[in-house]
Amino acid sequence: MTNDPSFSPENQAPGQPPQGGQSASMPPVTPPPQASSQQPEVAGDSIDEQNPFFVQEDLPPFLDDGQAGWSAGFAVPFQLSEPVAVLRGGAAYAPGANGGTGAQPPQPTSAAPQPADSRRRTWMKIGLISLVIVLALGFLGFSMFAQASPPLTTTSPNQNGPSGTHAVPTVRPTPNPKPTPKVPSPTPTTTAGNWVPASLPAGWTNAGLTLGDAMFAERTAATFTDREMSLDYRNIGTRAQHSGTMTAATFILTPAARERFQENDVRVANNQLYDSVATSHLIQSVVNAQPHLIAFQVRGQQQFAWVDVAFTLWQSKLDPQNANHTVEGMEVDPATGQPRVHHMVVLLLRVPPANQGVDAPMGGTGWLVSNYALDQPGGALPDIVQPA
Repeated sequence: MTNDPSFSPENQAPGQPPQGGQSASMPPVTPPPQASSQQPEVAGDSIDEQNPFFVQEDLPPFLDDGQAGWSAGFAVPFQLSEPVAVLRGGAAYAPGANGGTGAQPPQPTSAAPQPADSRRRTWMKIGLISLVIVLALGFLGFSMFAQASPPLTTTSPNQNGPSGTHAVPTVRPTPNPKPTPKVPSPTPTTTAGNWVPASLPAGWTNAGLTLGDAMFAERTAATFTDREMSLDYRNIGTRAQHSGTMTAATFILTPAARERFQENDVRVANNQLYDSVATSHLIQSVVNAQPHLIAFQVRGQQQFAWVDVAFTLWQSKLDPQNANHTVEGMEVDPATGQPRVHHMVVLLLRVPPANQGVDAPMGGTGWLVSNYALDQPGGALPDIVQPA
């Protein structure tokens, strides 16, 4: 092997293999500019630690005939031409060739934000974002509360104020109304919705009668009115012998009143009512009967009570204008156009339950019908007729 001192790694072109058997020196290669002025020389098979070139020490020595590996004294084909620059603070910084620092990194200028300023700006941004969120949540909560709160309005149903405004009701002192003196009614009345008398007629209690007796008196009068005024053309007997709904109320009459019924009541005295019911196909029912105990009287050994029963009638009958058509509904008063209210005043005779027998009418209520009158002018009471 020829040891030519002119052939050295400094004279070998980077990236080119040496030519075997050649003793001619290679053209010198200008090394990259370094901070120091001189590169260290290669000694033997090792390279200085600061040399940036790679050294392959495990290859066989280079032969002159070109059939062996690279010489350990030469650089490998691939080498680093320059150390990689390190960026510090935005400027390139490369270490010196002899391990020195080389060029010093540029000092931070006033244009670059300091760490304290950066933290301050970050906290300011966080504070502003938090403030915006708090304000938004507060506004949203206030809007929801305003929608949930009922508006203040006046109690007048006819107020037409502008849209979106709320009028505050004006509180006005209400004068204390003077109590109206109660004037006693000349006739006892019952409590609305039931038949319980609000007061009893004079002499009722002195005669040994109770509130229960008053209730049964009203019940008897209401039953008689319902049976007397309810009719059904399908059950009225024959023209020669009236029966059925025509005579349904006679069971609650006294024996003397039953005789007067046969002689005077239009249901059996003649055929006028019978023919009218049969021809018109009349079905008639009492509706909303309201009995009121209005008077009481004692004559000799007999006790009499007058009960006024107010009621209306529901009717179904043939249309007078069209015989093939049926009209139904409440009987209407032509004068008012409203359902007509009738009044049946029933005169009751007191019959002690113990004296009525086993098969007494209505089970023995203590009262029987002695007389009656329908829609008397001025509300006149039927007379006591003897025998009762």
